[in-house]
Amino acid sequence: MTLPDFEHLTLLMYVVAIPYFFAAMAIEGWAIRRKPKGFYAGYEFKDSLCSIAMGALKLVTMGLSVFWAYPVMLWLFEYRVVDWDISTWWFVPLLLVADDFCYYWYHRVAHRCAAFWAEHSNHHTSEHYNLSTALRQSVLGPFYTFVFWLPLPLLGMDPLVLTFAHTVNLLYQYWIHTETLEVHGWFEKVFNCPQHHRLHHAKNEEYHDCNYGGILIVWDRWFGTYREFVPGVKPVYGTLTPVLTTNPLKQAVAGWGHLIQKIKATPDLKNRVLCLIKPPGWVPEKL
Repeated sequence: MTLPDFEHLTLLMYVVAIPYFFAAMAIEGWAIRRKPKGFYAGYEFKDSLCSIAMGALKLVTMGLSVFWAYPVMLWLFEYRVVDWDISTWWFVPLLLVADDFCYYWYHRVAHRCAAFWAEHSNHHTSEHYNLSTALRQSVLGPFYTFVFWLPLPLLGMDPLVLTFAHTVNLLYQYWIHTETLEVHGWFEKVFNCPQHHRLHHAKNEEYHDCNYGGILIVWDRWFGTYREFVPGVKPVYGTLTPVLTTNPLKQAVAGWGHLIQKIKATPDLKNRVLCLIKPPGWVPEKL
């Protein structure tokens, strides 16, 4: 049996993704224009351009992070405790579920730990919710968020194969960044859908810290972080600490900039460390 060429599949997905992204945005824009004015927030040119630029920057930092993340993953893979037959029909579903499980815990921690929120927060800074928002990716994240996937090489998942799974996960999440579509029935019970992820992006108190899943929403249902739309409470997008710039470079470092300012204003070492590991809204008593 010919084994899957995961490297080729990963590269192919990135090549196909670019025209897919722009075609989907064009279709969404057309759908928004057909609705009454004010029905959806729609696109704002500078905001969307910033998001697209940050998606491009993310590709650059992903490439740079490979120089230390990949060797670490390969080193751990040498000490794997199990080997998998990647030619079996069930390997890819298992791989995607394992990757998504790690993503859920990364994503949950990224909202509850300031050091990870500093890199992830720029994904939430847009006050618009459309397909271009999906491209407003964490630019600094690739340099250290890979630690959440370190158990998988030890469990026999080849780092190259994990790259394929992570790419599938990221591309899946693109389509759920829209207000123009909802999916119901059995699918929404298992998979992450636009109506779930809209609440995740909302800054309303009713929707704080929920619906962290990537592909699967079952993790949230199982681990107590699932929430549904509250009648009469329309999602309001953006972050509690607004980042009022459409400069993608400033957006990329804004989260860490806010955190560093907070640490500098904290006089003692213990609370400085706590600034890194406590939730982003935590304030030392001495401040």
